[in-house]
This record gives sequence, structure tokens and C-alpha cells, in this order.
Amino acid sequence: MALSREELEVIERGLGRPPSEVELALFRSHWSEHCSYKSTRMWLRRLPSRAPWVVRGPGTDAPLVEIAEGLFVTFKIESHNHPSAVDPYNGAATGVGGIIRDILTVGARPVALLVNLHFGPLDHPHARWIASNVVRGISDYGNRVGVPVVGGETWFDEDFTYTPIVLATCVGVVEKGKVPPGGVETGDLIVVAGLGADKSGLGGSAFASKTLREESEEDLGAVQVADPLMGKKLIDLVQEAVGCVKFIKDLGGGGLATALAELAEWFGLGVEAELDKIHMSDREMGPAEVLSSETQERLVFVVSPQGLECLKSLLEKYEVPYSVVGRFVKSGRVRLLWRGEVVGDVPVWLAAKAPEMVWPRESYEPPPLPEIPEPPIDKAVELVLSSPNVAVKEAIYRRFDFDVGVRTAVKPGEGDAAVLKLYERGNLGIVVKGDANPRYAYLDPRLGAANAFVKAYRNVAVAGGVPKAAVDSINVGSPARPAVYWQFVEAVEGLKEAAEALGVPIVGGKVSLYNEYGDRPIKPTVAVVVLGVIDDVSTALRALWRDGDGVYLWGFTRGEVGGSEYMYRVHRLVAGRPPSVDYAAEKRIVEEVQRWRGRLTGAKDVGVGGLAAALAKMAVASGVGADVDVCKAPTDMGRLDYLLFSESNGRFVAAGEEGPGVKIGVAGGDRLVLRCGSTQLFSRSVDGLKELMSLGL
Repeated sequence: MALSREELEVIERGLGRPPSEVELALFRSHWSEHCSYKSTRMWLRRLPSRAPWVVRGPGTDAPLVEIAEGLFVTFKIESHNHPSAVDPYNGAATGVGGIIRDILTVGARPVALLVNLHFGPLDHPHARWIASNVVRGISDYGNRVGVPVVGGETWFDEDFTYTPIVLATCVGVVEKGKVPPGGVETGDLIVVAGLGADKSGLGGSAFASKTLREESEEDLGAVQVADPLMGKKLIDLVQEAVGCVKFIKDLGGGGLATALAELAEWFGLGVEAELDKIHMSDREMGPAEVLSSETQERLVFVVSPQGLECLKSLLEKYEVPYSVVGRFVKSGRVRLLWRGEVVGDVPVWLAAKAPEMVWPRESYEPPPLPEIPEPPIDKAVELVLSSPNVAVKEAIYRRFDFDVGVRTAVKPGEGDAAVLKLYERGNLGIVVKGDANPRYAYLDPRLGAANAFVKAYRNVAVAGGVPKAAVDSINVGSPARPAVYWQFVEAVEGLKEAAEALGVPIVGGKVSLYNEYGDRPIKPTVAVVVLGVIDDVSTALRALWRDGDGVYLWGFTRGEVGGSEYMYRVHRLVAGRPPSVDYAAEKRIVEEVQRWRGRLTGAKDVGVGGLAAALAKMAVASGVGADVDVCKAPTDMGRLDYLLFSESNGRFVAAGEEGPGVKIGVAGGDRLVLRCGSTQLFSRSVDGLKELMSLGL
């Protein structure tokens, strides 16, 4: 049922009677963890979401951030983990479709997609099957609806072999005057447009609110089916429909059950809906199934009676099926009818909010970092650079059409973040990047979440952007496990700390619970997507250098290898404490890059894989080698392995005639040479690096 005995008692008390079958369907969908956030919303309220440039924050389908006078950007993140585990192609494709429709609700045109993907090791057949089909699903849907996939992040870990984490972020742009005005009142009509209701995805929200089992193939029916052609029609329709409608809502998780309850709550009114009036692909469906159906490619439009003809003409123009299914009333109730008979009648206050659930918490101490011998440096560099988590992800992003829409100024693989030109305002652009590190979040959830935030913040800064807003996605196991619920709460606190310290509001997010396979929860995965503004996209920085450029390192390197790629790849250890965070240093990077931006050839942050990985990636992206004395890097330690592979925050590599920080080398030739003084530590041709760092998918 996805409803506890206690919840059923609350429902019966609120109604004064046992619920009907249709009412049970409403509560089962809308009170699911996926829709109600009943175990998490009391903590999420702690996240800072306000700033003068935030026009609309969390609480609706999509936020609005003003980046120039009268010009808004919206961006939203969504998870589709459970569906992608059992049907990777459709699970990923429908995740992309759903997040695009969220962006449509504010009248915006979707201009970019980003993905954060977490898979099992590619040498495992099942993990490889999931990864290949997830990438194919994202690629097919994004390419067919004409929204470019401009960036992302991919991570590989045994925890995600059967339980992938599949996150999609969509960015949209809208002029102030094109945002649906709201102002919904009694008598306004509820129109459902898009595909006809069917049984695909039936119970999807309840499915996403439980753990996966080996028999998960039984849940294939809970996975929705994508239709990118209809998705494209809805995108085009919305661009013209804004003048006709008062409000738009995605008809996604929880189906009509969630949509009707949320609309009634948001506008302080009641709704009356005739469920048999909705257009269906499956005429055998009953009222409970129609109410809970999560058929994809559907939107809800709220229109006045006078605006209905305007909307109808556009729906017919784009050949989008539709139904007028209900209206707003004064009753303060959600009233549901089927062939003239009342089959559900629930107070809005009861339908809208599932009772909050606070679970026990239990902290744990991660394994300490043991004393380890220093390995041969050349072999260690090879192992780290050949890691899938460090690898160049060309095998993934070459499948995406990242140029469609001709806004993409910095493409995947070229820099630390995607840069998009906003033709609405000349050379003005946005810079966006998402990051996560499950090992960090496992070892210290609070510090791991803060690391994800500062890494995404730094990526945006190093590309030339000024960070303005963020969205997050917290993915953990079952909250009934005290250690898992502690992980979640600590992650929220880490995000709160980082957002406040950096002055970047969190304007939306997503929580996904029950990410387990059998009895094993995943490592907590806290993804943060930061969006920034750049005044001139032609000055955006790529991760490149030219022959003859000086190579500079800004920031201080500490012996911070806890949770690092080096410790895992070379020593097979997940232990220690993640890197510390110095928020003042991160904010100085924004200032430093802005000061140097017009004089640098390129720049790259130092992150996973440490300084060695950052230098190798710049060499591969540039097609030019470099000679670097890593012992010139500012540090307080003597171990070469820690100097090369430490993942200390607050650092970036820059290239140019002059640069910020300390000069550690010179770009040129066709080899990357790393040395300490006169002692050569590692040497590899650029072509050899490309081969070493290629991801075979």
C-alpha cells in the first residue's frame, strides 16, 4: 500500500470514515515518500533559498533567478534512479522528459541539459548494460526534443552496480513578461494535455519509495515510457500558450493525485475533477488507475473560461490531445467524480500534506587513514590517470548533440563547466556545473556535501562565471536505517553551511531515498549544480594551454588524501577524512579569475585525482604537453604521492604569459613531464595520455 497503519488512521480520522478505493489511490500516490518528502522536508526547510535575485525559490515545479533586468533563468534537478535500475533506457529518457516539463511550467524555453551519472564498474556486465542504456536513453531523448546535453559528471563505484544514480538537470530561459501570471480563482478550468492516460508508470511514485530487490523486473510496469515527439510538441506549445493560460504544472510523479492536491493547496481553493473525462490510451482503466497514472509527456494548464478557446486553438495546431477535466471551486476539497458519481471527496488540508516522519539517527566513524608506504610514482600516476573516475568522458558526451540550439559556447570536454550564450542579452551567458563525490559523503556526509558544493562553485568560477544559485540532489538508502538517516541530515547541514558561507542560495532540489539493493544501501550521493553568470561568453575559460604558456598553480596543497582517487585506485582504501573546506579561499578564486580572465589562455580546477590529473586533462584537451616541476607547488609536506594526488580544495591551474599563483612549469611539446627539481617522476606523450585516460563504454 505504501501507507503505514498510522497513516491510515490519520486518513480515517480526517475523513471521519474509511477511505474509498479512489481516495486510497490519492493518498498512496501523494503521500509516498517520492511526492510528499515526509521524512525529509522538515530538514530541507533549513536550507537558505533567498537572495535579491531569486524571484521564486523552492516549493513549485521550477525556480526563477533574475540574471539581467527582466530576464530569468530557471533550473531544476531530478532523479530517476529506481526506473533506471530496472529499465535503464526508458528510466533515463523519462527522467530527462520530466525535468524538461518542470522547466516548461514557468513558460521557459529549455536550453540545456546536464547529467550526473553513477554506475557500477564497467567490467561488470550488469553495470555496463545499465550505463550503456542510460546514456542511450538520455542521448535519444535530448537529441529528439532539440535540447542539448552540455555537460555532466560520471562516477563509477561498486555500490551502484545494481542501483544507479541517474540525475538530470534542465536549464531554461524566459523573459519576465512570459511567465504565467498565476492569480487562479474559482471557476478557472483544469486542462490536461499530452499523451492519453495508460497503465505505464502506474504506481511509479510508490515504486520509487521502496528498496530494489532481485525481483525488480516485476516492477517494469512502474517505469514510464518516453515519447520525445510529444515532448517536443509540448515545448513548442508552451512558447505560444503563455498568453492564454494562468498556470502550468507538470503531470509527473503521483499523476493527477499529486497535481490536483498541489494545485488546490497552492491557490487556497478546492478542485473538482471528472476523472472519466480525461483522454485515455487504455479505455479499460478505472478511476483509481486514472488518478494514479504517471503516463509521460503530459502537462496541466489552468485557464479562465475566456482563455480556453485560445488554448484549444494552440493544442489543435500542435496536434496535442487534451481534456478539460475539472475546475477550481471554493469548497477547500478535492472532489473526484467518475461518470457522474462522487468517488472521492477529501479536504485539501488532509490530501496536501502527509504527516512528517522523523527517524532515529545513529552516527558512525569512518575507518581512519592508515600509514602507507610511498609507491613508485610513475606507476601510481598511471593507475590514477587510468581510473574511470578521472578518465576523459568523450565516450559518453560524443553521443550527445551538444550544439543544437547554437547557444553552447564551451562544450563538454573543453572546460570545467558548460557555458551558454543568452542571445536575449548579447554576449551575456550562464555557466553551469554539477558535482558529487560518494566516497567523501560516505566518510563524512556533512563535509562530503560541502565538498560537492564548493567543487561545483569552483568549476563555475574557474570557467569565468560568478556563482548565483544552486540546486541539490541527495540520494541515500532507507531512512529506517539510523545510519542512513544520519547521513541525510548531516548532508543537509553541509549544504546549509556551504550555501550560507558562499552566499549562494539553494533554489530547489530533490531527495531520493531507498536506494538499496537487497540489504545494501548505496554510498550517500550528494550532487550540487551551481549556476553562474558571465558578462561576455567570448572570455570564458577552457581547460587549455598553448605552446609557450606558463603553467601556474593557485592555492595551497595539503596532505588531504582521505577518500581520494589515489587511495582507492592505488591502495584499495576508502578511509580517512575528506578535504577540508576554506570558503574564503573559494570566494577569492572567483575574484582572482575575474581579475585575470582576459589575460589567461585557460584554467582548470584541481579536484579528483589531484594535481597530476588536472595537468594531464589540460594536456589532453589542448593536444600540447608541458614540463612541470610539481615540487614548486605551495605545500607544507614532503611526500611526493600526496603532493601529486591530494584533492585539497581551493586550487586551480592557469595558463598564460602570466598568471595567478606560483609558476610551476611551461606548456609545449608533445609530452607531459612531471618532475621534482631535476628528478623526472613521470613522462608520457599526449597521445599516450589520451589512450590511458579514455573511457571504454
